[in-house]
Amino acid sequence: MQAPTLDLLYMESDPRTDLPSACICMQPAGEQGYDGVSAERLITAHCMTFLELDAEIRRLQAELDAIRSRARSKFYKAFGCSCA
Repeated sequence: MQAPTLDLLYMESDPRTDLPSACICMQPAGEQGYDGVSAERLITAHCMTFLELDAEIRRLQAELDAIRSRARSKFYKAFGCSCA
């Protein structure tokens, strides 16, 4: 099973506030579920060992770190801060 990936959804101007807003979403990668749980709810591949699970956790952490970096740049740019 190919695991879905995490991604950043960023709006330059939220219609409710006219300010930037963001959230994290899952990009689906496959259709196959696991043990009665539908595929859209799974965020890692099926792991048979702790090492495999640990690798999936590290992959998720790396994706979140990349998303954090992109979001930081976008928010700082929106507010004219050169702190990125």
